[in-house]
Amino acid sequence: IDPTRIAVMGHSAGGHLALWLAGCGRVPAESPIAAPALPLRAAVSLAGVVDLREAWRLRLSSGVVRELLGGEPEAVQDRYAAASPIELVPLGVQQLLIHGELDDIVPIALSERYVAAATTAGDDATLLALPDAEHFAVIDPESAAWPQMLAAVTSLFA
Repeated sequence: IDPTRIAVMGHSAGGHLALWLAGCGRVPAESPIAAPALPLRAAVSLAGVVDLREAWRLRLSSGVVRELLGGEPEAVQDRYAAASPIELVPLGVQQLLIHGELDDIVPIALSERYVAAATTAGDDATLLALPDAEHFAVIDPESAAWPQMLAAVTSLFA
């Protein structure tokens, strides 16, 4: 396997995991979810939950973040710090976030905030905002958003 050609990609909660995987080497060693850094070329988040504190604050998916991390941010701050991609920047790999502006499941504001934080930290992070796309359009091969998503992801390897 050519490690210079490996990218990870995920949708929604999987978008969170793709960026977390790219930054897992930055998780503090004492954390139970600490892992060695992986040699990735890029990480792609499709409508991802990339800021777990904000997702908790917004009560996305009926508060599933609290369930995932076992508490509210004030109660388990170290878990949020270790699991939330926005808190791990800079990740040190190219990042592409693709998000529909009509997404009412995971607001595009999470991706906007993430890209701002990542670029401020020195990462190569880009947001492709799709004006007429909702949450599932980015993974639907029949949607109008699909060709834009596919072209953006393919360009990572150009």
